[in-house]
Amino acid sequence: MLAYRIIQELAIRWQHLDITVEEGIKELCTLCVEEVSFNGVDKALNQIPHPRESVEKLIDAAQVKMPEVLPSKGIIVTTKKKLTSRRIIK
Repeated sequence: MLAYRIIQELAIRWQHLDITVEEGIKELCTLCVEEVSFNGVDKALNQIPHPRESVEKLIDAAQVKMPEVLPSKGIIVTTKKKLTSRRIIK
């Protein structure tokens, strides 16, 4: 139900851009973070680069304020392994 409401809201906010919600989300998927690390320090952070014009229009129309920096937890996500190989069979 929540996903349906989000789709409805984005459709209303993006209607003047002449783009479907699916197309808009695919466009937003192109915005990635850059990991910034410092010499001699174990900490790192994720910086969100300035989006290109088409992505920026979608973000502005959705009235979302993007942070400039996000904390980095150093977690590596992998999806190449099948979940069944990590499950314990009883």
